[in-house]
Amino acid sequence: MGVGSPRYGKGVTGIEQKQGGEHTKVDGQVVVFSLAEEKYGIEISSVKEIVKWSKTTELPQMSDVLSGVIKLRDQVIPVISLRKQFGWREPENLADTKIIIVEIDNAFIGINVDDVDAVVHVPSSAVEFPTGLTDKVDMIYGIAKLQDYLLILLDIRALFSSEVMEEIAEQSADQ
Repeated sequence: MGVGSPRYGKGVTGIEQKQGGEHTKVDGQVVVFSLAEEKYGIEISSVKEIVKWSKTTELPQMSDVLSGVIKLRDQVIPVISLRKQFGWREPENLADTKIIIVEIDNAFIGINVDDVDAVVHVPSSAVEFPTGLTDKVDMIYGIAKLQDYLLILLDIRALFSSEVMEEIAEQSADQ
């Protein structure tokens, strides 16, 4: 069962929305996943399903961050390694990892992560917005201060370079 199903509740439009340069905080459901030793979250409304790792098929001349493509319900889906995207080495055992299937601009993309932990409600009062912490701040909605850990909230649209998104769009058009 995918996390976009009624069992997990309705998603939200975003944890943070930018309006006129200002940040507006919004309460929301977030899918929490692990990458290395950190916890990350993406808004549930973008997540279509979570699957166990399956071997990817590599394509010639594909971007370094693409692990390859998988077949899921007769659809070819590109899989992006967030570890590669962040400049980290891959885990020793890929078979223990998960793929989060997300939808961006009507294209399905798999995001390879170490593990998927939970779906949590993140109240806007728990979110702070990082400024000056990283030059890649566009990809971070905020940092949620939860009871047991800090949760880095990612904007999946800002995660990937325009070149990678163009490559994925071309693959989707070819299907």
